Amino acid sequence: MVVSEIYFMNTTLEAPPVSSLDRRSFIKVSALAGGGLLLGLRLGVQEAAAQAIAAASLNFVPNAFISLTPNGAIALIAPNSEMGQGAKTALPMIIAEEMDADWSKVTVYQGDLNPAYGRQFAVGSTSTQSNYTPLRQAGAAARAILVEAAAQTWGVPASECTTSKGVVTHTPSKRTLTYGDLAAKAATLSPPANVTLKDPSDFKLLGTRVVGTDNPKIVTGQRLFGIDTKLPGMLYANYVRCPILGGKPVSANLDVVKKMPGVRDAFIIENIPGLAAPGVAVVADSTWNAMSAAGKMEVKWDNGPLANQNSVDFAKQAAAFGQDAGALTLPDGAKSVEAAYHYPFLAHATLEPQNCTALFKNGVMEMWCPTQIPSAGQGLVTNGLGLAASNVVVHVTRVGGGFGRRGSNEFSLEVAAIAQKMEGIPIKLTWSREQDMHQDNYRSAGWHYFKAGVDGTGKVVALADTFVKKGDPNAVSQFPFNAIPGANIVTKTVPGTVPTGYWRAPGDNGNCWAIQSFVDELAHAAGKDPVAFQLDLLSAIPAAPAGGGRGGRGGGGLSVPRMNAVIKLATEKANWGQKLARGQGQGFAISSTNGSCVAIVAQVTVTKEGNLQIDKLTAAVDAGLIVNLSSAEAQVQGSLIDGIGAAWFLKVTLDKGALEQSNFDEYPLIRLPDAPKSIEVHFVKSVSPPAGLGEPALPPAAPAVCNAIFAATGKRIRTLPFSGEDLKWS
Repeated sequence: MVVSEIYFMNTTLEAPPVSSLDRRSFIKVSALAGGGLLLGLRLGVQEAAAQAIAAASLNFVPNAFISLTPNGAIALIAPNSEMGQGAKTALPMIIAEEMDADWSKVTVYQGDLNPAYGRQFAVGSTSTQSNYTPLRQAGAAARAILVEAAAQTWGVPASECTTSKGVVTHTPSKRTLTYGDLAAKAATLSPPANVTLKDPSDFKLLGTRVVGTDNPKIVTGQRLFGIDTKLPGMLYANYVRCPILGGKPVSANLDVVKKMPGVRDAFIIENIPGLAAPGVAVVADSTWNAMSAAGKMEVKWDNGPLANQNSVDFAKQAAAFGQDAGALTLPDGAKSVEAAYHYPFLAHATLEPQNCTALFKNGVMEMWCPTQIPSAGQGLVTNGLGLAASNVVVHVTRVGGGFGRRGSNEFSLEVAAIAQKMEGIPIKLTWSREQDMHQDNYRSAGWHYFKAGVDGTGKVVALADTFVKKGDPNAVSQFPFNAIPGANIVTKTVPGTVPTGYWRAPGDNGNCWAIQSFVDELAHAAGKDPVAFQLDLLSAIPAAPAGGGRGGRGGGGLSVPRMNAVIKLATEKANWGQKLARGQGQGFAISSTNGSCVAIVAQVTVTKEGNLQIDKLTAAVDAGLIVNLSSAEAQVQGSLIDGIGAAWFLKVTLDKGALEQSNFDEYPLIRLPDAPKSIEVHFVKSVSPPAGLGEPALPPAAPAVCNAIFAATGKRIRTLPFSGEDLKWS
């Protein structure tokens, strides 16, 4: 197993000789009560950073996440992928808080794929949620051992000792020992069978602003990302798929391609279990030469059965489903409200295109991968190439944008297949931007055909939603329609095959826009203030079960008091209902996603010529306990901008089975002139366990803005993106 190369990637530390690892580099098996954390799995040799510190014989290594040297330096492992959401800083902060470590003496290292680290899934805004308790237990176990080491050194009861910022104090005598002083003694002690966690009200580090651990390396251009990987003797690959979804190669001018500048080999890859699509690989001495040769390749394609798919037909089929829904029976005197909403397919468009590096040598596949789920890539390679999981080593690099795209890891299998053929040579596969757009797992497209009735008191007395999807949006949010008695929700699927997958806040991202926009329509039809109307709907939702109420995707188990609190906070901070000039408007929307409650007020200005400016977004968020205030704010701000940009500018369409958009000139991400002029983020103070933060603020951003546009112009946005809408008013 290669050890030194990962150091070259992620740190300037030199690799320790494997022979220097003594018994303290192995973790004794001992399960902590109540959380399932095992202090008993061997540190993999590939965790170079942790091993570098664990090499000294006097180091204290209480579990797989922590290593403490006699000079007081602390190494902490971040088990989940870092892609800008702050997990590489936040997760070690949880350990450090319970350990009472001095953060200034902490060095954080990215953990590679290792069962010792538990669930290494950076999807669904679950990184902090799923790791919160296990990492607290890891830190508390280390603190308990250090306290016991001090107590034994002084010959006093451990109950008389306290900890703070890396120092143990014997309270009666005021004697102190640093954690470094205690490292050697602590290394001889066994972990406790049970640990006592802090009361969250006593947290000192969590909830403060902490600079991202990678920030200095990012601003100085050091290699962190998968695309930065560079290994001795490395070659570069590109992989060409059929431009028609579902197509496959029949033949290619491989002999000609092999003679092109810098090309080392070219071959067809097919018949591999789990391969997303068969294609043609080109291996060269540079990425430029590999992509250049791929661009000149002549391939005869079997276009397959999907060559006639197109977006126009999808829309016609969806409309037919909507027309078949039939009429809605309304009580006498009720006002009928009907509307059709459509959101399109979206690409992920990560700034870093998909890439992965692999080396196959002596039966071991070693990989360097920007992935949200490293085990997914490992699984594809083990199943596809017939390798044992123990022989597929995954090093996790920093991820240059994920948004759910890197939860699927088909690029891992592609490069592994190439590396297996080029045995002994490191291979870096990089997709071009065009390939990244054309080979995506897209956000599903959807249509909502709403019908509702509102009585004379403004109460919704009937509601039907024929929801038509193309692809699988993973989860269908109907919040808060689940509060309306007798609401009839019917789901239909347009026939055909388009690769779809997780896209930021799956299921909620498009559906929340449609539903919250229609709720605003209902409020105006009822003659009620939109906020008061939402509060009335919420009041009909049954109380969450005892002990529950954290909420979830789509509002399952929603705590109405939590939602009411964020509504109150957002509207007060935004001065909801203020008198505005013509062409200005406020809009409101809410969401319950990933265990968090979010309320957003948008304020916009639309000129008579139809030019839109988003003046201000005010977001109120209940995401439980906030670990790192800086990254939490950044996550909400980024989600708001991402949600608005997608709704304003983005769509992908199909024609004759192929994607029509290829690059950012045809898929224009939001830019600074269009971004909100002001964003305020307010968090509800909480000591409840952390909930999601990377996704929950995205779904309500677009409907809040669209509802504000209606308030400013009287024009309702029912089709996304709305960049082509005529917003002129007089």
